[in-house]
Amino acid sequence: MVKKKYSVDLDGAKTARAMLVNAPISTKWAVEVASAIRGMPLLKAEEYLKRVLDHKDWIPQKRYHKDTPHRKGVRAGIKSGRYMDKTVKYYLKLIENVKNNAQQKGLDVSKLRIVHVSASKGYRRPRVQPMLRRIIRKKSTHVEMVVSE
Repeated sequence: MVKKKYSVDLDGAKTARAMLVNAPISTKWAVEVASAIRGMPLLKAEEYLKRVLDHKDWIPQKRYHKDTPHRKGVRAGIKSGRYMDKTVKYYLKLIENVKNNAQQKGLDVSKLRIVHVSASKGYRRPRVQPMLRRIIRKKSTHVEMVVSE
């Protein structure tokens, strides 16, 4: 079953939204990235995620922080974090989609702020593992983003 509805109803003339359905990323890391960029201006969030991709900055671990290494340079009392390259790449694709949707609506991209970001469990695709003759389930994640002027 494919998710077609947003979890928040913020549809208006000054908002734009986009969704990734069944993205092959970890739900745990998607939740951490969502909490890191929630409330940021859109262009600032994009620059932040590009710095994370270059390993110049990190995503702070607030919820799933067991056995997480500490990083140099304490930022706002948060010492531990991860880079999460695959998840960040998918979030950058989502930000590009939101920017294109906002431009299509005629919104000014430089004034956009992320109002809502959420990550939830997606469809678990069955895959057959031939050597052990068993079915394993590949995880996926739904990610949605709403921005507003």
